[in-house]
Amino acid sequence: MLEEAARDRRVTGGARNDARTEAMFALILVYNREQRYDDAMRVLQDLRRLYPRNRLLLLEQGATALRGGKPQEAQNLLTEGLAMFASDGRARIPGEEALWKYKRGAARAALGRGDAAGDLERATASDAQPWVGGRARVELGRLAAARGDRSAAAAKAREADLLCRRGNDPVCMDEARALLRRSGGG
Repeated sequence: MLEEAARDRRVTGGARNDARTEAMFALILVYNREQRYDDAMRVLQDLRRLYPRNRLLLLEQGATALRGGKPQEAQNLLTEGLAMFASDGRARIPGEEALWKYKRGAARAALGRGDAAGDLERATASDAQPWVGGRARVELGRLAAARGDRSAAAAKAREADLLCRRGNDPVCMDEARALLRRSGGG
């Protein structure tokens, strides 16, 4: 039913079909939950055509590409989105820049790029949501572990665990604890 509603291109009263738009957003959630990332990306692209100024669609598209195992595509989308973010004077969600930086930093880390740490450090800023700061610290800990710095990896894992707990992010808490065990710190 959602897919059928999302295909309905009728215009109602001279405005976009709100039921279609709502169905498309619901489909993105369903497709991501079901790991149907290509389908989610297709719907996100359609929404971006309908709402070209909505930078949060670009953020979600980059995040979906990352979840779908396409870090280069994610990095490209998120870089485009960060440029849009920088020039967009409209209201921002709390901690939005940190969220953008975390997502792009994670994509860059997945690509093995040296500039990942800069984005991830910015994602740990005081204005970041706790779960964002926690997930960024997990990624920074993984980078430290890859360099062979077990002490730094353990420290980042401890910081991440606290923030992820505060942000009510059990997946991040599990990742932080696993990193802590691998780094010999717990």
